This record gives sequence, C-alpha cells and structure tokens, in this order.
Amino acid sequence: MMITIEVCMAALLLLSLATAPTFGQLNELISHLRPLENKVNQKLFTTQVGGQSTVYTFKDLMLAIPVAADGIAGLKFYVGEAGQNGGYEYGLVNLAAFLAQSMKETIQYDACDENNWDMVGQQYPLANACGQLEQSYQDYTCPEGEEHMQCEVDPNMSIKATTHATWYGAPGPLFCGPKSEYPFVGFWDHSYWCDDKWANPPKACDVYPGQKSGQYDNSAPVPSRGGRTDVEGCCWWGRGVIQTTGICNFGKLNYYIGKRAADEGRASKYPDIDFCKTPDAICASTQYPELKWIAGFFYWMKDVQEYNQGGWYYMRELHKFVNGGMTDSKFIDAISGIVNRGCHNPPCKTGPVDGGQDRRSNFQSVLSAFGLPSGKTDPNADLPEIPPPVSVPVSKNAKSNLLQAFMDRLARHRAVLEKNLFVFRSLDGSFVPSTLYSYDTFIDAFSNAYKKLYVGPQGQRRRDQSNDEEWHPPLISSHESVVEQSGNGQHSDRQVQYNRGSGNNLDLRYGLVNLAAFLAQAQVESIINDSCDETHHDKVDGVFPISNSCGQYGLSYQDMSCPSSEQRYQCPVNDQMATVATHSGKYANSLYEFRPHFYCGASQKKTGSFDPISLMSMKGSFANRAGRTDVKRCCFWGRGAIMTKGTCMLGKLNFFLGAGAPNGRSTLYPDIDFCSGNI
Repeated sequence: MMITIEVCMAALLLLSLATAPTFGQLNELISHLRPLENKVNQKLFTTQVGGQSTVYTFKDLMLAIPVAADGIAGLKFYVGEAGQNGGYEYGLVNLAAFLAQSMKETIQYDACDENNWDMVGQQYPLANACGQLEQSYQDYTCPEGEEHMQCEVDPNMSIKATTHATWYGAPGPLFCGPKSEYPFVGFWDHSYWCDDKWANPPKACDVYPGQKSGQYDNSAPVPSRGGRTDVEGCCWWGRGVIQTTGICNFGKLNYYIGKRAADEGRASKYPDIDFCKTPDAICASTQYPELKWIAGFFYWMKDVQEYNQGGWYYMRELHKFVNGGMTDSKFIDAISGIVNRGCHNPPCKTGPVDGGQDRRSNFQSVLSAFGLPSGKTDPNADLPEIPPPVSVPVSKNAKSNLLQAFMDRLARHRAVLEKNLFVFRSLDGSFVPSTLYSYDTFIDAFSNAYKKLYVGPQGQRRRDQSNDEEWHPPLISSHESVVEQSGNGQHSDRQVQYNRGSGNNLDLRYGLVNLAAFLAQAQVESIINDSCDETHHDKVDGVFPISNSCGQYGLSYQDMSCPSSEQRYQCPVNDQMATVATHSGKYANSLYEFRPHFYCGASQKKTGSFDPISLMSMKGSFANRAGRTDVKRCCFWGRGAIMTKGTCMLGKLNFFLGAGAPNGRSTLYPDIDFCSGNI
C-alpha cells in the first residue's frame, strides 16, 4: 500500500524488470517440459464438464513460451537463473503459478473469447459485446503519454467470436458490426427450444455446434447494462487466457509485436497480424495458435512479475519459495490475491479471493506434473534484492498559503495519480479510469473539507454545487474516526490535517501521509471496484446471501450503534425503510461473476441467495453469516469512498453535514437525509 502518495506512485512506475533470460535457461526449461505433453494435456488442461480443453493445449503453450521469454515491450517472461544448479526450476515455478491461475480463470471453461454472461432482467443482451457490467470496452483508452499506441475504433468492423459457453442454453458467440448491418440488437433467449423436429417448419439448433437450446432474438432492441442497443465499434471484448480487453491493450500488442511494429520499422514477432483490425486473431488464428497464451503472458509480466508492494516483491518471494523446498502455500495464496483481488495478502479489502483453494490445488497439480520439487536448487542461494522506492524530496518553495502549497504538490503529480490511483481493475486485469472517483472531484471535496467542513457547533457551513458527494462524507468520517476521536462526545471545530508548520517552514509530509492513509483505504474499499455502494463479498457455501445487505462477515450494520455518550447522533431504525443500492461494483479477473445490488425493504419475507457462476437467483430462505434470512431494516450498508456504514456513522454524517443538523445550524447538504438510505 501507499507510504506517501508520491513515493507510492513513483514506485508503481519504476519497478525493476525481471532478470533477462539466457538461451541456456530457456533451453533447459523447454527440455524439461517437452516430455510432459500428455500429462499436461490430460491432467491440467481439463474443463468443468470433463475432458481435455480444445482451446488451450500444451503444443500452443510451447510455441508461446520462447516468444514471451524473448520479451514484449521490454518485459520478459522469467525462465530461471543462470549459473545455478537447477536454476531453470525458478522459471518452472513461475510458469506453474501462471498456469494455476489460468486454469481457474479460463481453461476450465474452455473459453478464449469472452462469454456473454451478464444477465439483465433474466436476459442476455447481445449488446454485451460492447461491454459487460456497464463497461465500454471501446472506451478503454491508453493513459496520457501512451495514447499513440491504442487502436482506432472502426465502426465498420464486423467480427463474430470464435468460442463461447457450451452449457445448456448458453448464449451464442459475441459479435459486432455496423448499424447498417445491425440497426439494433436484442437478446439471447436461453429458454427457447430450438430442437423441435415436429414443428412446422422444423426447428434446429444451428447457431453453434453442440447447441441444445436458445436463439438470437432481434425482434426488438434490448439494452445492455451500459445502455447499448447496437454493436457498432464493439469488437474489443476479452480474448485469451487472461482475457485481453479494450483498444489500449490490443493496441499495445499491435504496437510491440504486431503489424504496426513492422510498419514503423521495429522488430515484430507477428508482422502480418494487425491486432487493431483483426483482434479476433488471438482466438481465431490457426497460423499462430500461441497468441491466446501470448496475451496472458503480457499481463503476467506487467502485473505479477513486477509486483512489489508492502515489502512483498514477487521475484524475491519466488526464490524464497523454491529455496525453501516448495512446500509453503503462502506463495501461491499471495499470487492468487494479486491476480484476483489486486493485493498479495488476502483477504484483501476488495474481498476474499475467489476460488483460493482451487488455485492452490491447481498449483500443486502443476508442480507435481512438472516433477517438482526435485531437490536440485540450492536452499542457500542468494535472493533478489527488493527494488527500493524512489524518494521524492519535499518542495523547498512551499508557499505561505498552506492549502495552496498542498494543492500545488498534488497538481504536480496529477497525471501519476490519475493513472495509478483513480482507476479500477477491468476484467482483463488492466486499470481503467474510474467512472465515479476522479482527481477533480476529489480535489473539490478535499478543498471543501479543509475550508468548510468544521464538524462542530461553531463552524459556518455552506453548500457549493459540486460533484464531490462521494468524497465528502468519507473524508469527514475518516477524520472523525481516526485523526481526532473524542471520548466525551464534544466535537470542536475540525479540519482535514494536511501540513505541519507554517509560512516558509512548511513540511507537507505529515499531511501527505495523512491523506495517503485515507486514499489507501478508499482505493481498496471502493475505487478498485468503481462502486459507491457496498457490494457482495461474503460467500456462504459458494453463493451470495441476499441478506448480506444486513451485514457481511458476521456483522449487523443496523446494530452498529453509537456509544452512550453519542446516542443523539445515531440514525433511528425505520421499519418502513426501503431502498436499492445504486452500484454493484466491477470486478477484475472474476470473469464469470455478476453481483446483484444490495437492497432493503419493510417486509420480513424470507430472502434467498445468488449463484455467481450460474447467474441464478435462488428463492426460499438462505441465511447470511450472521443468520439473517430477510432484509427488513437492513439499509445501513457501506457507502462512499471508504464505505461508511452502520446507524452510528451514517447518523453522525446526518447530524454534522445533512438534514439532521440542529435548528439554526447550516450544513453542507441540508436537503440530504443520510439516515433515509437514499444517499
């Protein structure tokens, strides 16, 4: 996590590259793997329904490894240590970790193209090709400084996916095309009985081989969750073993290893493949079947091999694991956290790892298939050094205006902040700009928090018309809970602390650390999932209880009351309260999960569960971890940047900032009742 904003962001950008492989290391690794073809295909590359994967094969993997080891965009797939006995085994373990995650994410589903899985109103919109879970893949542009790499969106491009789901009634392949070809698109009717030989005329299931049920229904436009009813320019869905998605990622492949590289005079692995004109080549190419693996290796080299946060450096931990005899599950658990949740120490703030045990078992299966551990490596071999963070000195030209000096510091690093902090992880693991949390709204909220948000009777408050509501309550509740807790319930005027000292003797580091601590929590609580409402994280027996809105991980939010000295601030629990969450979150690398919105109501009607794999709602009575089987009075789930929750904290917001302020005291949000649930 962040130590200071500047140090964290500099470290994210300046992680050292993995050690470049030599031909000898790669040759040893390939020689070790080559006799294992049957074992890998039959034991590792298998699907949920049984049998070998038809999409992912050992032969194609072996074509991809040398390409990745040779390097893409200056990054090289790590294949081991030169000059050490058994040094190639470090590379084997790196490959085993990659395959363990791939087996969980895509291989078990036998999918190369993204499946149509986001059900809206019990229907699968065909416009999901444009983006699922309110995403827009054609708008996944590259960050500032890399825009020249991204693909241009061609509205006339027409493509149909190569692979698709195969369960009973599964939607047909995603497709895209111009409005002249598809003025609008409808939905996949998964309940349609297509195999009816006695109908007049007879019906047949002919959309894809092995189809048992369902059909494309284009009789009327059906919007996706993002509001699209067409598929023009929508050819950028996920492809490959880690689901490469969006015009930036396809553009980078083209820029570094595709036709564009060759056209511009750079070395190119695939000079005849234009990933911007034929993104389907990743799944459809018979000439280069390894491309489905190459796209995944590119992600692994960028986001896993270079991971270096909180004292956990991937390359060092890999060596420790191998040197220690390959017996500790902490290594693969940390990698699963990085791939599935974005952190190395799960359970992360974004929730527990999906399928942690499966990933652990996969890893052990791959190690066993590879004949590891073999005892060849030296347990006392040196470990790679952790790359140090870059130290950024405090400005010597701080202005006398303290707030302005602080704002100037943030403004100097705006591009870095926007690229690395105000982003969420998309389905292919890449970071894209948050639709809810931006640099501008944060700065507006922070400025108001310092200048206006005095939490106490003497402060003069006024409401400015701005778009920073997601930030204000968390800034103040965080400050109230952490920076200046008061045991007697008496609240003096408070401001968000951002400095120490004054005039030319200003030291901004204290304020930066304070702000960094807040933003670190906000990033993992809400920004990473692009959600203002709390979302389902807590699975019980593999499904999400609908009553999670009452509290997750054994908590009861309506019972999170204030201490006796602060009871006057607390929200009353209204039996008639009913509301539905605005957001349900966006989740990286959980490619087949959709999470329903939280809601609460006045009825004590029993609530069931939601299966994120089948996308089916289960009726009946199903208890959350605290035993609740209804959602009555359960409207106090987390909201905002750090998920302010419970009757006490929401009540304090209402008392100090909202409609619950005592008569005669102005507030920032006088027309918002934070206790109503509709915030």
